[in-house]
Amino acid sequence: MEIIREIFKRNKVLGLFGLLNFTAFLILLVFSFWDDRILLGANIWHKPMKFALSIGIFSWTMTWFLDYISDPSKVKKIQWTIVLMMTIEQVIIIGQASRGELSHFNISSAFNLALFNIMGIAIFVNTLMVFWALLLIRKNIKLPNGYRSGLIWGMGIFCIASLQGYVMAANLGHTLGASDGQEGIFFLNWAKGFIDLRIFHFIGLHALQVIPLFAWFFAKHQPNLVLTFSILYLVIASSTLWTVLF
Repeated sequence: MEIIREIFKRNKVLGLFGLLNFTAFLILLVFSFWDDRILLGANIWHKPMKFALSIGIFSWTMTWFLDYISDPSKVKKIQWTIVLMMTIEQVIIIGQASRGELSHFNISSAFNLALFNIMGIAIFVNTLMVFWALLLIRKNIKLPNGYRSGLIWGMGIFCIASLQGYVMAANLGHTLGASDGQEGIFFLNWAKGFIDLRIFHFIGLHALQVIPLFAWFFAKHQPNLVLTFSILYLVIASSTLWTVLF
């Protein structure tokens, strides 16, 4: 497939890392059929599967974007930091699942708390890498104005949504008005009948793909249209937070 060949051409390190995570998703899928343990109303392997898929998509997206940065030394620093931080994240999530333990919001022991804190640090550092890439791409005047604006808005909203995870950490859960583990929709497991902070987190993170794609296909040379779309996207994504805060 041409797009996959282009991904590996642009950045082999993140290309391979993304492929590794997609492979992990398939392996964990097999585990989910073999191991029927349940944690908070879902199979224990569903969460690692979701993260493997998400990290794979994120890695391939950043593979594409980092090609717009002209300084190879900075690209290497960003790519390897992303690989390290996301590897730490995934190792902890898979390791905790194998133990039948929660990876997030787990303060039941000093060990579990330490792992939770390490994940928080890894996410923060990874977010800094995306923001650094945003600043570098912003200087690329060779890109069409609308598309560059889409990249900036997509990466910016991603950073906001990534840091929103600390709201959930402060709450020690993602479900408001009830404990985590309520009946949820298939696979994503977002709680039915309650406010689930993961909805904004999910939609906001995927601004990284949605807004640049919109800009490329519909507004490559129209930054004002991209601005309008991005603000609308952010308003829709953050509506669940507004419900909580106001």
